[in-house]
Amino acid sequence: MSKSSFEQKIEQGFYTIGRQRDQLASDKRRLARQLRYAQHSARLASLSKQYDFGMAFFAAMGTVSLIVFDGRSGSDAWLTPALSLSLMLFACGSALRGRKMVSRIRTFNDRFGSWQF
Repeated sequence: MSKSSFEQKIEQGFYTIGRQRDQLASDKRRLARQLRYAQHSARLASLSKQYDFGMAFFAAMGTVSLIVFDGRSGSDAWLTPALSLSLMLFACGSALRGRKMVSRIRTFNDRFGSWQF
């Protein structure tokens, strides 16, 4: 084997190692993007479920307190309907935030869901 042939083989080896390193770095970036996408998508889905639960919980509490304590009379009879209505308004606010979260999830998936990972 001549010296120039040996040098060519060394250069080819360096070139091959460089290409493999670039490919591994590209795969690492792609996997990191996939992981960030999956984590953010899961976090948005979890928040959406929490808003749905909050809406149902506060609406139910407001309705139950309005039904159960509606027959009460006395000097503080205005307190129960006010509390019930405030719980229901809180549930409405939670529902609006939940709708905003659903819109955010849809926008996120539209924007990043079509990426070729």
